[in-house]
Amino acid sequence: MNPYRCVFQMGMEKSLEYRANFFLSLLSTVFQIIMQVFLWNYLYGNSDAGAVTGYTYSQIMVYTLLAAMVSKLVSTGFEYEVNEDIKNGGLNKYLVRPVHYMSYRYFSFLGEKIPQLMLLLLIAAALVTFSVLRLGLVLSIGRILVFLAALVLGITLNFFLFYCVALISFWLTDVNLMFGTVSVVIVVISGGIFPMDIFGEKFAFVMGLLPFGYTTQFPSNIINGRFDTVQIATGLLCQLFWIVLLFFAGKVMWKRGLHRFAAVGG
Repeated sequence: MNPYRCVFQMGMEKSLEYRANFFLSLLSTVFQIIMQVFLWNYLYGNSDAGAVTGYTYSQIMVYTLLAAMVSKLVSTGFEYEVNEDIKNGGLNKYLVRPVHYMSYRYFSFLGEKIPQLMLLLLIAAALVTFSVLRLGLVLSIGRILVFLAALVLGITLNFFLFYCVALISFWLTDVNLMFGTVSVVIVVISGGIFPMDIFGEKFAFVMGLLPFGYTTQFPSNIINGRFDTVQIATGLLCQLFWIVLLFFAGKVMWKRGLHRFAAVGG
């Protein structure tokens, strides 16, 4: 059998085996949504918040519901395993086998995401249906398909982003604590808590030059209807650009990091 197909299946089995962990983390996302809903209801009910944020009440509510789900779906976790492999010598077994470490991690990551994707898409479908019926969201089949494409690209982009972060383990002794800080920062600046373009056009322009917003904010705002065809096409191209760039950055970091790898333990 193709080794990467086996790795993909192992990733799915791992995700199903630790499903309680996933449901508990999903529960924390629900609390996050509830708090944001109360916050936006207060702000939009007591002030002209729409003039400040640039989002109507229905748009900000739809974004709040979807962004939390998208942020949860694109999230990673394999970076801790990469750090352990490098720190404790577990990388040895991959170096002597006919598999590429990046490909191994990618297919394992995708396998873990498939069960989550199926569940979260059902939840997202329910949230979108609620938004159509109660918040006046207007949808089309084309926009849904583009959203799914942007979501897959966002998952891939976030993988390569954290893969490059994880490879810093070659140069630092232990970066486990750093991963937690980086994850929180990236969740915020990717739009997982609130849309970053509420801070103004200049800030939105700067964020548009970085890869983070294309993992969460961009897919969420496709459903929101804030982008026209040209903006959607540009965003998809930006996603592909950053995926390719981070892919090659990961290969360079891997080659240079191997020269520092002591291969102790494992």
